[in-house]
Amino acid sequence: MPAGSSPADAKDSAKDGAKRKNFPLRGRTGTAAHHLKAHITDIGTEFLEKLTPREAVMFMAEASWGSTTFMPCPHCGSLDEHYFRAKELRWKCTSCGKTFSVTSGTVLADRKLPLTKILKMALSWANGASGKPALQLRRDWQVSYTTVFTLAHKLREGLLRGFNIGILAGVQEMDGADQLGRRYKEKRNKPRGGDRQKPTIPEHLRAPTVDPDTGEILGPPKPPKFDKAAKQPEDRRLMLVIRQRGLARGRGAVATRVGIALTESRTTVTTMATRYASSESHIMTDEDPSYSRFATLFAEHRTVNHSQAYSDRKGTNNNQAESFNWRMKRLVRGIYLNPSVKYLLDYAGEAAWREDTRRLSVGDRLKHLLKAVMGVGLSRWWRNYSHGHHREEELLLEGAREAGTRGKEKGWKPKPPR
Repeated sequence: MPAGSSPADAKDSAKDGAKRKNFPLRGRTGTAAHHLKAHITDIGTEFLEKLTPREAVMFMAEASWGSTTFMPCPHCGSLDEHYFRAKELRWKCTSCGKTFSVTSGTVLADRKLPLTKILKMALSWANGASGKPALQLRRDWQVSYTTVFTLAHKLREGLLRGFNIGILAGVQEMDGADQLGRRYKEKRNKPRGGDRQKPTIPEHLRAPTVDPDTGEILGPPKPPKFDKAAKQPEDRRLMLVIRQRGLARGRGAVATRVGIALTESRTTVTTMATRYASSESHIMTDEDPSYSRFATLFAEHRTVNHSQAYSDRKGTNNNQAESFNWRMKRLVRGIYLNPSVKYLLDYAGEAAWREDTRRLSVGDRLKHLLKAVMGVGLSRWWRNYSHGHHREEELLLEGAREAGTRGKEKGWKPKPPR
C-alpha cells in the first residue's frame, strides 16, 4: 500500500478497478467461441496419416467431384460411372476408353509426391491463420524448397482462377490499399530507434519569408502530397478489394474479390467494380473522388468521411474492406516478407480465400480448397517451373504487364574460383 494512503482508500480503488472492463472484442464478435467449438477440428494430420492410398484417392475424388463413382472424364468430358481399376487406383472411361487418375487434367497433374503427402501439405498450408511460408512447409515435410514452393503456388493459382471469380449482388464495401514498395529502400537494413532527433517543423508548414534583397515574398515548398505519383517506388502496387456483407448480423463479410492496380484511378476502380459487382449492388466506399462514377453505375453509392468517423448512423462504412486490407498487409509483411509484384495477385487471392472460409471446419476448408483448385484444369504458370517456364507478366486491372524477375538474369554464370 503506498505511503500516506489508508486501507479505506485502497478498498475504494479496488472497487473502481473492479468496475473497469476491457474492451470486449472477443465476446462481442464471437470469434474465440467459434474456433473453440468441437466440430471445427473434425479432421487433422493424424486422420490423414491413417489413410491408405486408396482412401486418399477416394477422399480427393469426393472433394473434387462430389462422388467416388460418378465423375467427368478429363479426356472426352463424358459424365458417367466409369470403371475403377483398384490395382492402379485409376478409372477407365466408358466412352473413349482412356484411363485417368484423380489428378489428371488438374493443377496437380504429373505429380511425383504421394497423394497422402500432398493432402497433408495442403492441410498444413490451409490451416495457417494468415498464410504458411514455403520454407516452413519444407521443414515440416522434408521436401525440397522448389517442390513445396511450386505446390503452394499451384494452390494459389487454382484459387485465383477458380475462387476469385463471379459477380456479387447485394451490399458491398470497396477500398484500396498500398501493398509493397512503401518506403522499403530507406528502411531496409537499418535499425529502428536509437537515433531519435528533436522533431522539427516541416518545411512546407513554415511561414513565408521575405527576400532581403528584392523584398519578394517566398512561400514554402510544395507539400509532400504534391507530385506524389512521380515519387512512388517502382514496385508499389495498389490492391482493390470488394467485400459483400452477409445477411446475418455480426457474421462479417461472406464473399471477397481482389484486384491489383498501379494507381487508384477512376478507370481502375470502375474496372474492378464492374467486373465483380452487379448493377443492382449497393456499394459503400470512402470519399475518394475516383469512385465518383459509381452513383450512375449501381443502384446506390454511399460514402463515409473517414476524417470524421468510421461509420455514420445509417450504417454506411467500409470497415470489412479496411479489415481485409490490414490482414493482407500482415500476410505480405509478416508471413511472406514482401513477395514479388508479379505474383502479388496470387497472394491476394489466397488472402481472400482464407477470409471467406474462416468459419468452416478444418475438413470442410480442405475440401473447399481441393474443389476450387482441382476444377480449373492444368496449371498455366507452374508446370515445369523448375525448368525455366515462368509467367512473364503480372496481372493488373490495367491489363497484363511484363514483369521482371528477382532471380538471376538469363545467361548468368558464377564467377570462376580464384
